[in-house]
Amino acid sequence: MADDSESALIAGRFAVDAAHPLPDAGGGVPAFLAADRQAVALRRVALAVSRDAPPRVKPLLALDEPIDNLMTPLAHGVASAPGGKGEGYYIICTPPPGPPLSAALTAWPEAALLDLVLRPVARVLDTLQGRGLTHRAIRLNNVFQAAPGQPVTLGAAWAAPPALHQPVLFESPYQAMCQPAGRGDGSIAEDVYSLGVLLLVLAGGRIPLANLDDAALIRWKLDLGSFTALARDTAMSGFITDLVRGMLAEDPDHRPPPSLLLDPANARARRVAARPARRSQRPLMLGDIAVYDARTLGYALLRDDKKAIQALRAGTVTHWLRRGMGDATLAADVEEVVRNRVTDPALALQADAIMLMRAIGTINPRMPLCWRGIALWPDALATLVAEAVATRGALMALAEELLVDAIIHDWTLATHRASRVETVAMSFEVAAAQQYLQSDGAGGFLRVFYTLNPLLPCRGAGMAAAWIVTMADLIRFLERTAESTRGRLVDVELASFIAARADRRTEVEVNALLAKVDDAAIRDRELALLRDLQSRYYPQPMPGLAKWAVERLRPAVEQWRNRPQRAALMTRLEALAEDGYLGRLLALLDDPAGRAADRLGAEQAATERAVIDAELAAIVVSDGMRLAEAGHLGQAVTAAIGLVALVMAALGVLFP
Repeated sequence: MADDSESALIAGRFAVDAAHPLPDAGGGVPAFLAADRQAVALRRVALAVSRDAPPRVKPLLALDEPIDNLMTPLAHGVASAPGGKGEGYYIICTPPPGPPLSAALTAWPEAALLDLVLRPVARVLDTLQGRGLTHRAIRLNNVFQAAPGQPVTLGAAWAAPPALHQPVLFESPYQAMCQPAGRGDGSIAEDVYSLGVLLLVLAGGRIPLANLDDAALIRWKLDLGSFTALARDTAMSGFITDLVRGMLAEDPDHRPPPSLLLDPANARARRVAARPARRSQRPLMLGDIAVYDARTLGYALLRDDKKAIQALRAGTVTHWLRRGMGDATLAADVEEVVRNRVTDPALALQADAIMLMRAIGTINPRMPLCWRGIALWPDALATLVAEAVATRGALMALAEELLVDAIIHDWTLATHRASRVETVAMSFEVAAAQQYLQSDGAGGFLRVFYTLNPLLPCRGAGMAAAWIVTMADLIRFLERTAESTRGRLVDVELASFIAARADRRTEVEVNALLAKVDDAAIRDRELALLRDLQSRYYPQPMPGLAKWAVERLRPAVEQWRNRPQRAALMTRLEALAEDGYLGRLLALLDDPAGRAADRLGAEQAATERAVIDAELAAIVVSDGMRLAEAGHLGQAVTAAIGLVALVMAALGVLFP
């Protein structure tokens, strides 16, 4: 068993045994055995969260007690990763009662489908709907049964984004055509659809259309309708047939709610008449798709955006709508979209993409947001941003356009789909991050990523094995690694994380740091930021971080002119570093009076040196003059001596 010390426990209670995997317990998500200190006899399951795919925060907060027939989340937090290599994040859940239904797929009788599958799952969905939640992970390998004759239990759906691991078979076509990360929470009607597919699969004892790839399966559902496409070769009783037909309705509003499914007879009797889709006798070929109706037309326009734009601008689509389908009203509406193509120069590069998005929404209002060949629902924006950061490819540019250029708002107005946008987290923090991104601030996209995904870890340098979520986590990590770091510690990545996860005042400090270009100003802002983070989020001794700060402060100390005082300051800083509080280090250097005295002393010393230098210069000048006079005198004396010698020599000749 993994280390079960208090520091290794999740919520002070659960110990994850990462050496004991449970391959079938997570419905495709890595699962491990977990121990419960408060209920030693009970078995728990720990579901591992991917670093690139956010867990579902809302259900983790809302589901605080076990629910019958559901693997309910009990706690979540950091523990050792498998193999003991760093840290991982886990969702602790109640365990499955037995193997998944995918382990032994057989045909179920009608009574078992109603009593052991429909009613217990409908109760769970009704409870979730009452709390404003969805499940979004009903599939064969994520529904469990203890033994024949026992009711099924829905697996966990909390450690990964909604519907990320859903097979296309179990998703309605308008969810399935999206990026897996772009399917979103949706409504409980999507869970009813998945439950309907589950009933159909169990009734027939086999997976329908198993030979089709995902794109072909979506086209079959759109062309024939989900029920007709999936049930054509499946033998079901009349009762189950009527139930499943309603649960697989193309319009989510026509599917029976979970509360009605608790009484299958009433659910069967509820029939919502839907107008048959208008079809053309002759297809419109768009790429490799033969289009016969508006539902398939919207999907075909999504699949190849370049050809779709050409067909719209050439009038091919509107001509077929008017002549082939005989729908002059829809043709006129699409013509209006093409005619009103955006002409704003600022949006010139997006004009065709906006036109196509609006045209698809006009042709089939049930379609998701379609942007540059990608389909998504706006309530999946956080997950899409996470995938964009992980892949660092074209998806990042696409996500940035959605965030900066109000594409989602435009789509909402064009399709009247506000219900799928209201759930997008647009808190003050998110709005501030978006505003910073729109201003082209450094690290703006990362700031949005960290704000939208509060349980995903910091992706800073050297953090691949750590799971840094909070400011306290970050400070502890910096304490472990700061001494081995030379130079700047808070780079753009780290600054983005701090701005997103700390308070508003700290965000202002980060903005001020990123605005600086002078090395000394950056150093001062960085140290002040770290000081405030320690005091507000982790007021504990941090000698490692403090020793790093001393090295960063050394250039500031070197600015002091008084050598003995400078040496004393360094000695004092090194002593304070042992205490581990950045505030005390910065306070020591924040001494205006001492700096003023140091400057005054330096000025006085400079003045005194100038006087001495002047005196020395004067001495040099006066010595030069005396030396010149001595030279002249010496020359005169020498000349006189020479003259005397000459006279004496002459006298010697004259008077021998």
